[in-house]
Amino acid sequence: MKIAIIGTHGTFKTTLVYFLAGVLKAKGKSVGIIREMATACPYFKDGRGNVLAQNWITLNQVQLEREYEEIYDYVICDRSVVDNYIYAMQAYQKENQPLPGWIEPFVLHHTKSYDFLFKTPISPLGLVNDGVRSVDRKWQQEIEDQLTQYLEEKKIKHIELPVSEVFEYDDIIEYATKQAKFMATYLVDMDVQKRIF
Repeated sequence: MKIAIIGTHGTFKTTLVYFLAGVLKAKGKSVGIIREMATACPYFKDGRGNVLAQNWITLNQVQLEREYEEIYDYVICDRSVVDNYIYAMQAYQKENQPLPGWIEPFVLHHTKSYDFLFKTPISPLGLVNDGVRSVDRKWQQEIEDQLTQYLEEKKIKHIELPVSEVFEYDDIIEYATKQAKFMATYLVDMDVQKRIF
């Protein structure tokens, strides 16, 4: 089963990925984690990806997902090709380049390979300077709006996670634990139903 946690940057996706993996492992499942590709991308700089970086991110993520699906019961992705596509569109616009015709059909085709997409909302806590993504809140909101619109426009099924009531970093653990338990229970129940029916 392949799951992706999607959303704009700075919405605790990575935290949720690791918490969810922990809960699933505690339930005796083998779990592979696809970390956010921007952190490994040699072309990613200045908090935003250029065209080269965004193409590298999308293609490498798809390759890793395919490899991990052969190994693990559950593959949890820190982002999906859908949110990476939103960042790619921005990169192409910023560089005044036309978006190549292959990208969107590729993304939409690959999106069908996810069993579940969980979308994180923007947190009132704000952005953390992680050295990878920009801490520009306006840009964060732009990505959020574009992603939300794209999911609706393309009718991409996803589960919206609730906005965290987190106002201090210590509260993140409680929020992540609660959401990870919800997601894990949902996933295991759905997995059992798939096998029965």
